Amino acid sequence: MNSSIGNCDLPRRVVISCCCQSEGHTGPRDQHKKAQQIGRILMVLLLLGLSISLGCATVLTPMTPGVDSALKPDEGLVLGRIHVTGSGGEPLTSTDQPFHARFNVQWRVRDQALEKDFLVDGLPSDGPFLLKLPTGSYRLTAFSFDTALGIWQASLPTKFTVRSQVCTYLGAWELRMKVGFFDGSIVRHVLDQHALAENDLQTIANDRLSNPMVVELSSSSASPLLLTFRTQGTELTSPP
Repeated sequence: MNSSIGNCDLPRRVVISCCCQSEGHTGPRDQHKKAQQIGRILMVLLLLGLSISLGCATVLTPMTPGVDSALKPDEGLVLGRIHVTGSGGEPLTSTDQPFHARFNVQWRVRDQALEKDFLVDGLPSDGPFLLKLPTGSYRLTAFSFDTALGIWQASLPTKFTVRSQVCTYLGAWELRMKVGFFDGSIVRHVLDQHALAENDLQTIANDRLSNPMVVELSSSSASPLLLTFRTQGTELTSPP
């Protein structure tokens, strides 16, 4: 299912108060409390800034069989495959791996002309995907995995163009990951599996699309993985 939902829940007002005693001599204990208060304020401002910069995006989900696949004149398709494994090709969803349960793959892409962000949620960790996007030139700004521990994020440089009534094929992404507790790395290899891609297009679109296909393959690349760790309502990001 393809959806378009505004994702920009910004706080209307933020009030931060800091009460510091100024009477008498300020001892080491009072100085420590004051430093803690200042640290909390800086952390709140940092998280607020991240929320504002990352929170505003139009949310999209991949198309699924049986859903209306008709394209408007100002829309095109993006097709590809994702296959995520461990560094040795082993499945990640095993009890002795940090990804011990199923996880969601997300993309954040930006229309470079309009500077508009799209959050693509629900991408497969092993299988094909088909997206419907407005025409334009796009850049992948974030690639992430939402897991029980938190969100793992990588930078995998990718640019592509969505043309009117045309399907842009991004190739099959073979992603091999090596993860520790707080950080790791990911390597991407991109394969051109054109015959399989045509079959995926017809399967997802229920043989109702005969759009021409344009191949735009990104180069192989590697990236560190950073974890935003969730614990008791707090998010902590591993150092780069």
